[in-house]
Amino acid sequence: MPSLGLGLGLHKQIIPMPFPLDNINANMLYFSTAKLSSNDTLAVRVRRSSDNAEKDIGFMGKDLDVQDLLNFVGSGNGYIVSTYSQGTVSSSQDSTDSQPLIVENGVYLGCAKFSGAQWLDTGVTRFRNTGLFADANEEFTVITVTKNEGSGTIIGRAPFNRNARTFQTLIETAGTLTVIARGAPTFTPISANSENIITCVWDRNNLSGYINGEFFSIEVGSAAEQTDQRIIVGARTNGGGYRYTGDIAAFIIVDRALTTEKRQKLENYLKQKFIGGN
Repeated sequence: MPSLGLGLGLHKQIIPMPFPLDNINANMLYFSTAKLSSNDTLAVRVRRSSDNAEKDIGFMGKDLDVQDLLNFVGSGNGYIVSTYSQGTVSSSQDSTDSQPLIVENGVYLGCAKFSGAQWLDTGVTRFRNTGLFADANEEFTVITVTKNEGSGTIIGRAPFNRNARTFQTLIETAGTLTVIARGAPTFTPISANSENIITCVWDRNNLSGYINGEFFSIEVGSAAEQTDQRIIVGARTNGGGYRYTGDIAAFIIVDRALTTEKRQKLENYLKQKFIGGN
């Protein structure tokens, strides 16, 4: 009697595991050096320092195509001109002096590196169901993977006047994360010089914060929406101030409040890719 599966066409079907953003029905802006969606084809557009030529870099498997990136950049520096989410530009920077590093002296950094002068512009004040304005008419989830090496804004839709800021996550002093929502600041401890996954979820009623999965509550004020302020990565005041010093391996902005299950699935994936562990 033949054994099962030998000559009988009974083969185990291998079902590919979905990426963490595949089953989320929402509009998104994001950047990551790890693939987050099955629809991701490109990751970044990079400028090389040797002749200022530019090239789109995609993914190899689940991660950025590092070999293609390094072959293009060579022994010099590579700078991020734009980022992509599902084939669409999610942020950009035209000024060469303000473009984050991704390759330094021929070495891949594994992130977008900000040194107090760089920032990325999403180009939008609002997209679909969110402007990062915590009121009853919208929802949002903001997630960043950072290594904070100094002060500065991580994500901001925020003018100079602190009491009027729509939304901002920032590092002011070593070991403290500040989240400002509609002018109200919340301070919470954070590990300095180590990778952190920072999450903020607004569900039309409450703004919940998480650092590496640990909950903290966030106060929401009553300031009016600053409609002239765009959503900026690495700075506030439409790129004009309080620029970030540190590494950003991923930023994700979703116009929905992710459920606990989907938030944790995404955070665990990011932890596995960027921090290590199961």
